[in-house]
Amino acid sequence: MTRTFTRIAASALFALTAGAFLPAHAAANNADLAGAVQSALDSSMGDAAKKLTVTAEGSTVTLHGWTQGPREESKARYVASKVPGVDNAYSTVRTFSNDSND
Repeated sequence: MTRTFTRIAASALFALTAGAFLPAHAAANNADLAGAVQSALDSSMGDAAKKLTVTAEGSTVTLHGWTQGPREESKARYVASKVPGVDNAYSTVRTFSNDSND
């Protein structure tokens, strides 16, 4: 009986200890994925990507910031979706234009 209790206690302790490291590992993966997407945007879009930031949660990334127009926003989403590890690419990007209504 004592051996069984000891094994159960050891298993429970191991599970609790291992579980404490999982969120930090997931956060590191989220940061790595966001960084990979940001690098892909910088490489693909150059200066147009300077006003964009990326967040990641699991395999889902979200783009934030501003682009010159809808075409750049669409390209940013496409580039993000092609990065390995990304299953979904969402955008909260807003667009602006230098055109005046004179």
